[in-house]
Amino acid sequence: GENEWLQDHCMQVGDAYLIVYSITDRASFEKASELRIQLRRARQTEDIPIILVGNKSDLVRCREVSVSEGRACAVVFDCKFIETSAAVQHNVKELFEGIVRQVRLRRDSKEKNERRLAYQKRRESIPRKARRFWGKIVAKNNKNMAFKLKSKSCHDLSVL
Repeated sequence: GENEWLQDHCMQVGDAYLIVYSITDRASFEKASELRIQLRRARQTEDIPIILVGNKSDLVRCREVSVSEGRACAVVFDCKFIETSAAVQHNVKELFEGIVRQVRLRRDSKEKNERRLAYQKRRESIPRKARRFWGKIVAKNNKNMAFKLKSKSCHDLSVL
């Protein structure tokens, strides 16, 4: 009873959500999917930032959930995806910076967002622009790359 109330309360008041599962435990991945469905039901009309997080990426030999399964789930549920390792601090900083960026993007006015994105584009280096350009060209010819391009990974969390 009390646990259900706490879960319902958290689903109503959160500004952003990290749904974390272990890549070494398929049951936690399935539970994460169920939690994502409950969260969408509870906050249907709101655009809340949600990131699906596959933790324990350092335990490659024990992996039960592949990266492509995590990405596919994120695409289906229309949320961001990243794999981390809390033990070795892999992608943890990027994850928290990304969730803060997502909250700011949704809270700020549209005008501020446009200014911020324009500033970030000006700051982007020429090699990075070239890499992005070639990545799009390669994605058109390579179906695996096209899938990666469509998924909302956490490499650029400023993109909605």
